[in-house]
Amino acid sequence: MTQPKASPSGFTQILALTASLVSVIFLSAPLWSPDPLILQATGIILFCIGLWATSAIPIHITALIMFLVSVMLDIAPANVVFAGFHASATWLVFGGLVITIAVQRSGLAARAVETLELILPAHYFAMALGIAFAGVILAFLMPSASARAVLMAPLAMALADRLGFLENSRARFGLILAAGMGSTIPAFGILPSTVVSMAFAGVAESVHDINFTYFDYTVLNFPILGLLGLLIQTTLITLMFGAKPKSDNVKIKSTDWSVAERRLLIILLIALALWMTDSIHGISPAWIAMGVALICIIPVVGLLPSKVLTTDINYGPWFFIAGVIGMGSIASHTGLGDSIGEWLLTNVPLTSDGGLLTFYQIFIIGGAINLIATAPVAATIMTTFADSIAQATSWPLRSVLLAEVPSFMIFPMPHQAPPVAITMAIGGVPMRAGVRVLALYFIIALIVIMPLQYLWGRLLGIYP
Repeated sequence: MTQPKASPSGFTQILALTASLVSVIFLSAPLWSPDPLILQATGIILFCIGLWATSAIPIHITALIMFLVSVMLDIAPANVVFAGFHASATWLVFGGLVITIAVQRSGLAARAVETLELILPAHYFAMALGIAFAGVILAFLMPSASARAVLMAPLAMALADRLGFLENSRARFGLILAAGMGSTIPAFGILPSTVVSMAFAGVAESVHDINFTYFDYTVLNFPILGLLGLLIQTTLITLMFGAKPKSDNVKIKSTDWSVAERRLLIILLIALALWMTDSIHGISPAWIAMGVALICIIPVVGLLPSKVLTTDINYGPWFFIAGVIGMGSIASHTGLGDSIGEWLLTNVPLTSDGGLLTFYQIFIIGGAINLIATAPVAATIMTTFADSIAQATSWPLRSVLLAEVPSFMIFPMPHQAPPVAITMAIGGVPMRAGVRVLALYFIIALIVIMPLQYLWGRLLGIYP
């Protein structure tokens, strides 16, 4: 599995250069500011966002530069900068890289997509929607979005192979994006299906003593933000990346199950059962994925040679995810996220009893924090000062809290939802491809999804 080479256009090169120059100004804050820490954190995060969005250089190189500059300038302690290497999500990606190779080489992934071939017509939109809905179904069964990403990425890659979409082709990127977005974004509207929604509910309970039921939360957020959003996203993916499947590649496999397929299927079913019950046994999905990866390379099992770790795995995605998590940790440690929130509260003109306008204003605050700090951190920051927003808008606190959720589900950059970035990284999708889809969906969602979501919430009696 190779990482696609970046070939940014002149415009994106200008954007990347501009972001880099502005970042240098912020990073030089000790020369002209008495309180430079937050400014330096802003600089390094702006650098990462700018270069990840444009793919001006490989995404893992950007992450490595961020690590080096942050520790050299003492922007944050090493344990904060390198927090991504301690995070379970990073090791889940490592396990996912091994599992992907095992699923592909055993033939299990190719066999799994036969079900989609039997159910769905050989049309790009139908296949993209099918793989996306498979991720949605998993969201109701498996609480870990990152674990879903690990499962869905190889299936999308196998489906692309089956339809004749070559590696590094636009059509292949689209199917992988459909899998990543389908298994992640609608799940934000299902209470226990993502770390973000659980962090949001946990902070709301601990700070504000407000509890959300599974039914109320899901009925409010899943139909419009989740399902309708997924249909629009899949349509955009089809328009931007779609291609006619090559019929010669769409043939039902008729061979018997191999020993490797049977062994891997048993291993993955056990892993799936453990992922689905992690709230009972308490084992992180990352360690389950690592366990599966280790079993796959044990010689006695015979699924993969142990040298696969040094000859076949591209560790670029691993460094990238560690960088995304490290960036969020830097924003949290330096107080940048809180500072942005306080600045927004002061400068965004919150209107009292403004209806839809207030709904948009709350979204702006949450979306801005999410862009810098990523969704898991933003959910915590935003929820802690929800009472200040409630006082400024005259909205009930419960309504303000629930109005935060769209800012977790509508965003322009893949790094804002790490499971989407994980799927892209495992599948070899360049960041700029994800940015194109998400940024366009972001604009459409502001015009279409947001008003519909507000009307739906009004109908349910949740939004004033």
